[in-house]
Amino acid sequence: MQTRDKDWLFALRTMWERAGALPWLSGPGIALGVLFVCMPFFLVEVPPLIDVPGHMGAAAIEAAGPGNPLEKYFSWKWVFTLNIGGGVLMKVLGAQFGILAAGWWSTVLATGLFAGGCLASIRMLNARGGHGAAWALMFVFSFPLLTGFLNYILATGLSLSAFAASVWLEKQPKKRAAMLMVAQPVAMLCHAIGGLLLFLMVGGNAVGREIDRLPKGWWRPSMWRTVRDETDWMAVGRRLLVLCWPLIATVVTIVLWKFFSPEPVRSLNRWRWDQKAWYLILTLRDQSLLLDAATTISCFALVLLGWLLGARWKWQQALPGLLVFMLFVAIPSDINGSAFVDVRLFPVAMMLALGLQDWSGAKDNRARMVAYVGMALLAVRLVVTGSSFADYAEDYRKQLSALHHVEPGSRVLAFVEHSCLEESWRNTRRDHLASLASLYRQAWVNDNWAVPGLHMVIPRFRPGRNFTADPSEFVWSRKCQGGRLRSVDSALRYAPIERVDYVWLIDTGLPRRPDPRLQLVWQEGRSLLFAVRPLGFPTWQPKDF
Repeated sequence: MQTRDKDWLFALRTMWERAGALPWLSGPGIALGVLFVCMPFFLVEVPPLIDVPGHMGAAAIEAAGPGNPLEKYFSWKWVFTLNIGGGVLMKVLGAQFGILAAGWWSTVLATGLFAGGCLASIRMLNARGGHGAAWALMFVFSFPLLTGFLNYILATGLSLSAFAASVWLEKQPKKRAAMLMVAQPVAMLCHAIGGLLLFLMVGGNAVGREIDRLPKGWWRPSMWRTVRDETDWMAVGRRLLVLCWPLIATVVTIVLWKFFSPEPVRSLNRWRWDQKAWYLILTLRDQSLLLDAATTISCFALVLLGWLLGARWKWQQALPGLLVFMLFVAIPSDINGSAFVDVRLFPVAMMLALGLQDWSGAKDNRARMVAYVGMALLAVRLVVTGSSFADYAEDYRKQLSALHHVEPGSRVLAFVEHSCLEESWRNTRRDHLASLASLYRQAWVNDNWAVPGLHMVIPRFRPGRNFTADPSEFVWSRKCQGGRLRSVDSALRYAPIERVDYVWLIDTGLPRRPDPRLQLVWQEGRSLLFAVRPLGFPTWQPKDF
């Protein structure tokens, strides 16, 4: 019986080798990998990613037709900007299935494209040595996705998929060029930084291939004359031209954006070096400090010390990830009102580094050990993620029950306690939950993104100078940065309460000083909903939590 099992395993292994790819990088293997990564979303109705409720609220504003109360409070203006992928996708899906389903499907499709593009790129560049594929997939549920940067995830997924397709079509240069000429503007329109990755990966792969063609030891000064004399630089230039000339589409898209987009908000481009350093550690922050720290350390060790176990890189495999990492280091953290521009790039750099690390030359038992440990760790993380999604779904249900007490078309001033690392490793992901008031109750809420030149939402109702749009909804616990940040009491002290119908406090706890204009109509733990009433009505009597 054992002999038969060994014969069967040997035959299966031989079949995989003849197919030219590891089993998890075959077509069915990639499909299963994408399915497993997307499974946590089947446990929820609203994806529990920080920004996704905000995207859904914005989609409700865009879809508001004549007679919808939202028309009184907001207008929507489509503009030519490199940040509209999620909005367009939600509009297309929402017209058929409704905004709630569109938000869910948009998130799942973006996530699937992100994971599938990652695996496809590994398949095309490292089919026999991609034992780190499972390690790379751990960075799907990393900071950009868990924050809900839907436009960026969609653009990055498109870029990774187009990158894999460009390698696959190299023997058909006309089809490859046509594909790249279409894919680059589409990815750039989804999100500028995510679309720019396609340019970097294709260019890095082409240049890396030419470096691999150079004689061994070309980097030594003693070899430079030999390299110069023996290399046909005209042939190198022709090959690079064939592979890279379609990348001009990225340049053309940026030029058109500069000419035809509205003037962006004026803000300084800032480099936050402390933020870059912190997100080397925080990019996998999720539910468990112990699990996330162990995963991060293991991934770093595999990238930096994998050569001790026999892993290698060719320049063709290493340069795409290296260029993405260099962009992460060099790019500003804030650009024209958009924050966290740089730290979104680090997970992609790690994906490419782990997935394109070539284990084909290592001993079989070591390479298999790396693959199986990665799969086991990925499975544990997906189980933890799925369990957390179920918990978030229940919490969202409890928090959103407040909207049963809100009259349709009302004005809701929301304050939500923003999670901070000093208080908890686990993020509550309630930051933009208030935006769902626009979806479920067609209500005005001060939670929308409304940066001119970057977002399409234009507030019409402005109750106060600093209480119109994001980030006016954020307050912080007294534990965050020693209580120096705005608390719910200081926010209420200056809030234009007399100009709204409700004040919704999400996970803030009770204000220290009661306001006689506020009448409690709902309470769930530390969250409260107050109706605004003229003076003389009974004051609120909340339970003490």
